[in-house]
Amino acid sequence: MHAQSACNSQSGAGNSTTFAFYTPGLGPVSKAPVVPFPSPSLSPLPVMSLQNLLSIKTALAPFVHSTFPGPPQVQFFPVPVRAPGTTNVPIALAPTASFQGIVQPGPVQIDPPSPDIAVGPSDVLMVVNSSIAQFTKAGVLEQNTQFQDFFSTLLPTICPDGASNCLIFDPSIRYDQLHGRFLFLATSRDTNTTSFLPSYLLLSVSNGATSNSGWKTWVMNVSLDGSTSTSNYGDFWRFGFDNTSVYLAGNMYQNGQFQYAKIRVVKKSDLYNLSAATLPYQDLFGLTNEDGSLADSITPAHQRGKPSAGNSPVLVSTNNVTPSPPPNYLTVWKIDPTTTPLGCTHSTVTVMPYDVPAPVPQLGTTTVLDGGDRRILKAVYRNGFLYTARDSGYQDAAITVTYDVIDTSNMSLVSQARILNSNSFYPVFDVPATTASGAPFASPITGTTSAPDGTQAYPSISFLKAGKAFYDYTGGESSATNKLFNRWGDYFGGAVDPITGGLWASGQYAETQVAGYGEWGTWAGYFPWLTTPAFTDVPSSNPFADYINVMSLWQITSGCTATTFCPTTTVNRSQFAAFLIRSMEGNSFTYTTTPYFTDVLASDPSFPYVQKLRDLGITSGCTATTFCPDDLVPRWAAATLLVRAKLKALFGDNFAYPATPSFEDVAPTSSAFPYIQKLFELGVTTGCTATEFCPDDPITRQQAAAFIVRAFLN
Repeated sequence: MHAQSACNSQSGAGNSTTFAFYTPGLGPVSKAPVVPFPSPSLSPLPVMSLQNLLSIKTALAPFVHSTFPGPPQVQFFPVPVRAPGTTNVPIALAPTASFQGIVQPGPVQIDPPSPDIAVGPSDVLMVVNSSIAQFTKAGVLEQNTQFQDFFSTLLPTICPDGASNCLIFDPSIRYDQLHGRFLFLATSRDTNTTSFLPSYLLLSVSNGATSNSGWKTWVMNVSLDGSTSTSNYGDFWRFGFDNTSVYLAGNMYQNGQFQYAKIRVVKKSDLYNLSAATLPYQDLFGLTNEDGSLADSITPAHQRGKPSAGNSPVLVSTNNVTPSPPPNYLTVWKIDPTTTPLGCTHSTVTVMPYDVPAPVPQLGTTTVLDGGDRRILKAVYRNGFLYTARDSGYQDAAITVTYDVIDTSNMSLVSQARILNSNSFYPVFDVPATTASGAPFASPITGTTSAPDGTQAYPSISFLKAGKAFYDYTGGESSATNKLFNRWGDYFGGAVDPITGGLWASGQYAETQVAGYGEWGTWAGYFPWLTTPAFTDVPSSNPFADYINVMSLWQITSGCTATTFCPTTTVNRSQFAAFLIRSMEGNSFTYTTTPYFTDVLASDPSFPYVQKLRDLGITSGCTATTFCPDDLVPRWAAATLLVRAKLKALFGDNFAYPATPSFEDVAPTSSAFPYIQKLFELGVTTGCTATEFCPDDPITRQQAAAFIVRAFLN
C-alpha cells in the first residue's frame, strides 16, 4: 500500500460541437458497402516496442503447455476463508441462454472482431470491429447495423476521403444501469493520410433504456489535448462511469510510437441532454506512474451497486511500457470531476510480478495466436472495492488471466486470483451483486485453447462455445514475420443483467476456414446468478428469492425476525425509506439532524433514513410537516420514490419516458404516470399482470426487494 499522491500530468479543457442522431430502423435507405478493413499493420498497437513484446513472448514460450494434469482451476491469493457449505462462485457455471452472435461478414474482414456486449432491460447489444447488433434475450437478432450506416451522417467529418478509407474500430459498449442509457464508444481514423490525423472518438448515448429509443453520437477530436492541436492519434480507448460522469481513457501515438496516455471526462448532465449543442470535456494527459514511467492503457471502472456509496471515479492501469523486469504494481487513479482543472491522485498497489502472456497454441497447426499484452481489460467498482481482469504470463502459468480485488479506502490489495491448468486469455468479466463486498472473485469464462478436461482444444470460449478450426488471418502458416503475432483480437465482453442479475458473456471462436483463411464467429450466453438462502420462510422456489437473498447480502434488510423475512407482509413508509437509503448510501451517510417532520423524531430508528430522503429531495412528506411513517406504500408511490431516488440528482423530475401507456390501469392523466412509465422502461417492474400495474395495491416486502435490487444493486 502506498499513500495517495497528486498525479503528474498536464490538463486542458475543450468541447465538441459536432453530433448526429441515429434512429434504428429509420436509417439510410441504401446500405453502405461492407469494405475491407486496413491491413494488419494498422492493427491496434502495443505500447512497448513490437521487438520487446515479441522478445518477452518468446522467452515465455518454453513454459507453454498443450495439455495439463487436471481440469482448469482458480488459484486465490490469499486462500479465501469460507463458511461451511458456501462458495465463492456468484454465478452458475452452465448457461441458460446460448446463441450465435455477429458472424464474420465474408472473407473481406481482415482484423479479428474484438467483441463486446451490453445488456439492458430488454436488449442484448453486441459490437465487433464492423457493426453493432441488437438481440432479444432469447437470442433473436433484431438488426445488425454496419458502422458505416450507424455513423453515416458523420463520415464526411471523420473520414473526408470516403468510407473505404474510414477505419472505425475498438468498439466498447456498456449499459449505464444507474441512469438507464446505453453508451457506445468507437475510435476512428482516416487511413488515407500517413499521419492518421485527425483522430476521433465517437461517443454514442441512447435516448432511453432501449436501443430503439434512438441514439445521439458526439464526435470528439482525440488529437486535441484540451483544445490544443497535436500530431498524435488515439488507440485502445475504453470508458467507464459513475453517478455523475463518464470517464474515457486511451493511448496516444505518433508515427507508430507510443507518446502518452490520456483521460477525458464528460459530465452526464451534458452527455445525456438530448437538446445540448455543445459537449464540454476536460483532459488529463502525459500521466506517469509513481516510479516515473509513462502511464499507459488506463482503464476506467464501470460503477455497479450503490450509486452514492464510496469514492467511485476510479481508473486503474498496469505498466506495459517497461519491458523488464516484470512489474509488480498496479496504479489506481482517482479523479475529482467537480474541479477545473480536474483533481487527480494516484496510488501504487503492490501485486505479484506479472508479464505478458506467451504465444497461444492451437490444435492442428503450429501457428500460434497472440494473447495480448498485460494491460487491464476491464475494471468494475462496487461499494468501495475495485475489481480487475487482465491477461498475464508467468513461468508456472504462461497464458492465464489474473484478477485483482483492491480496497479503495486504503488502496490495499485484498486478493488476487489466477486460472491454472488452462491456456486462458481475454476474460469475460463483470461483478454481479451476488459477489459479497470485497470477496475474492474470478470469472470462470474466458477465451481458451484448453478444454475443461485439460486437453488442447480449438480457440473458443470456455463453458460456452467450442471452436471449429484453427485461426490464422495472415493467410497461412508460412508467414514468418507474423509467426508470433497472429492477432485474435483485444478483448471479450461481459455484462451483468440489470434485471435478473446474472452474467452475460460474449466472445469469439474459430469458425470453419474458407479457402484456407481463418474465419471467426461470435457467441453470447447467459449465466444466472447464484444466491445463498438467507431466511427460513423464503424457499428457493419463491420467484423473489434471489432478490431477497441479495438484499440480505448487502445488509439492506435483516428480515422481520432474525430468521424470517415475511415476504408477503406490506411495507410502510418508514421501512421503505430505510430500504431506499441503504440501497443508495449504505449505512454510513450524513443527514440533517434537525427534524423535518413532526411525526419522525430524532429518537425514531427510521429518523436518519427519512431525513436523508428529504435531504435528497426524494420526498417532501405526506403533508408540509408530516411524513406519515406508518402509512402503507401503494405501488404508485413506490414507483415515484424509486424513480426519483434513481434519477433526480441528474434529471430532477424532468426525465424522458415512453408516451404510450404500458398498463391499462394507469392513465396518462395520473400524476404517477411518468414514474410508472419510467419504472417499466427501466425494467424495474413488469406490472402485477401482463397488462396492469395495480397502482393502489400496497407494496409487499418481496415486491420491494425486487424493485430495490433491480433499481440499485445490479
